[in-house]
Amino acid sequence: MKLSLYKKLALTLFVTFVVIAAIFVWWTQALSQVSKSQAEQQLHLALATHLVDDNPLIKKGVYDYDGLSNLFHTLMILGPSFEFYFVSPEGKLLTYSATPGEVKRQYIDITPLQRLLKSNSQLPVFGDDPRSVNGSKIFSVAPVFNQDILQGYLYIIIGSSKYDSIIEQLKNSDKVMLGVSWLLGTLFFLLIVVLLLLNKITKPVSRLTQYIDQVSQNQFNISQDAQINWPEEHDEIHQLGRSVNAMLDKIQQQLATLNLKDEQRRELLSQLSHDLRTPLASLKGYIELIEKQTSDKNIVPHIEIASKNINQLNHLIAQIFELAHLEAGHTKLHVEPFNLLELMYDVAAKFKLRAEANQLQIVVSPPQSTLVIVSDIGKLDRVLSNLIDNAIRHTEAGGEISLVLEECEGYAYIKVNDTGIGISASDLQHIFDASFQAKNSNSNRKHNAGLGLAITSELIKILKGRISVASALNEGCQFTIVLPLNE
Repeated sequence: MKLSLYKKLALTLFVTFVVIAAIFVWWTQALSQVSKSQAEQQLHLALATHLVDDNPLIKKGVYDYDGLSNLFHTLMILGPSFEFYFVSPEGKLLTYSATPGEVKRQYIDITPLQRLLKSNSQLPVFGDDPRSVNGSKIFSVAPVFNQDILQGYLYIIIGSSKYDSIIEQLKNSDKVMLGVSWLLGTLFFLLIVVLLLLNKITKPVSRLTQYIDQVSQNQFNISQDAQINWPEEHDEIHQLGRSVNAMLDKIQQQLATLNLKDEQRRELLSQLSHDLRTPLASLKGYIELIEKQTSDKNIVPHIEIASKNINQLNHLIAQIFELAHLEAGHTKLHVEPFNLLELMYDVAAKFKLRAEANQLQIVVSPPQSTLVIVSDIGKLDRVLSNLIDNAIRHTEAGGEISLVLEECEGYAYIKVNDTGIGISASDLQHIFDASFQAKNSNSNRKHNAGLGLAITSELIKILKGRISVASALNEGCQFTIVLPLNE
């Protein structure tokens, strides 16, 4: 799916907004939790030490684990946010006050305990939570000695499981959820405002893009589409719009100038061709008269060469006149239904004697066909004649020229193939240009093709068809004409 600039920016902004909001919420909660843990641990850091110093049951060493368990139970009633454990120097839980099944492990790691007992330790320090398999919590700890022998540690978890349960309930309370809802609503409102502003910024760009596409479809003829009136604002988008308007005006002026010059060129060629015909006809008449009256055998070959060159020049002028007439769009179609294969046989018959003189064979296939096309028979005759004439001039003696007719999905395909010298790959794309002469032209032996292929291309356009060529040097050529059957 193709997205517009606004949709891309909006999607990018939305994803970025969601990611930033999620990171901000996570970071805020994490920072709040660390700050809370640091404050609580700092506040209760000496709790275990005070209990060891003030309680005779612990101060001189622990011998009565049952009595110590009852003491822990009493202390937990007085301070329900604390959990009390007596831990061996190796980390084994020796006694505690808990309902059976609540304590999930019997050993804890004493490394965090030893680290907290150091005066320069950085808070918060987390220790193993006995009531969780993998959990950890802040704590207070004090060593218990018996005559300078470490008997264990008084390990106090700060924030009991009951305390965590109450905090979780408070987080899920209606007031908290209402606050979160207000926060999300505010963020969503800000997102909508930003999207509206973004739409206002990108809307002129979308409008400009649509206008340029429309002008491009109309071949940059801005007379069919009124230009966008950009206000005199100083932002870059409106400046771009005014620049595009100025550029399209310049393009329109240049197109008008080119069209005028092209029209003048066609008129000049047409007038020049017409004006040259009269002196050429007069010159040809005088040369023919001299040829009939002279008896000097030394002059006759020169007269024949002059007559041949006049005929070539007259043929080229006729082609120039015809091409100018076609490009100017002054040609009218005379449409009628006719059998396409019969036309191909008729055109091949016109060139039969010339082909035999050059030791060439012209083949038409299939032998029979009832394919009828609705088109201009005269112009199609001219197209086929140009292609066969071109094939004869570029095919050596003993070669073959074939005309093949095919039908496919409402179109007629006419292929004119030859076994001639072919066309190089670099010349193929220019072969229908009026000013182009391929490198395979053999003007020493046969006269130049002139404008035959350029005229052929223009005629095919008028017939609403298309023509293509496939060739390689020394491998012959294949011209393919595609014509709609119902035009």
